[in-house]
Amino acid sequence: MAIRGVLFDMDGVVVHQRLDFPGIKREIFGDTEGFILERMDGLAAPERSRAEAILERHETSAAQTAEPMDGILPFLAWMEVHSLRRGLVTRNSRKSVELVLVRLGLKFDAVVTREDAPPKPAPDPVWLACRRMNVEPSDVLFVGDYEFDMLSGRRAGARTVLLRSATVSESAHADCSVGSLAELRERMEAEMAGTAADAAFAAGRRAAVVPGSSQG
Repeated sequence: MAIRGVLFDMDGVVVHQRLDFPGIKREIFGDTEGFILERMDGLAAPERSRAEAILERHETSAAQTAEPMDGILPFLAWMEVHSLRRGLVTRNSRKSVELVLVRLGLKFDAVVTREDAPPKPAPDPVWLACRRMNVEPSDVLFVGDYEFDMLSGRRAGARTVLLRSATVSESAHADCSVGSLAELRERMEAEMAGTAADAAFAAGRRAAVVPGSSQG
């Protein structure tokens, strides 16, 4: 199966951002329970608007100091050399994401935020990113550092890669896990080399049975 592209989660995979999720939840809900977006879905219109404004304020502030994660810049450059499509799938707002990408000079073929589709762990953002990149989900890897990433990718039909961290070291929904993007690149290079060899072998077999060719 050929790899035609890679989808990335943003926080913890592409960039490091200082987002205080417990603090954000306390400001919005008065406690630190659950997941922010899912709890916001249950709010009435005025409260939801207030919550969205608070969340975006924190995200925009964090975007001002976001830094590239180790290994992401050479990995993206390597992908470009090999004409692999690059997509970003995040639960963050478009405003904050665009700020990060412009600040750091990062470019992707598709960027899907929470305004574009139901957020992860739903499969919808993966499907949308694949449509925008003109690839099938089965031909992409989805790299993330959290269970929602693995669930979203698995439900969409993509192959899922867990980038292990101090807080998440395994996932039942990951097809494989890696300790770094350098390790992922090595695995991809091995698979791509194997795919190319298989294709060359198949082409050789087809050439060998062309009607009228000399078979000795």
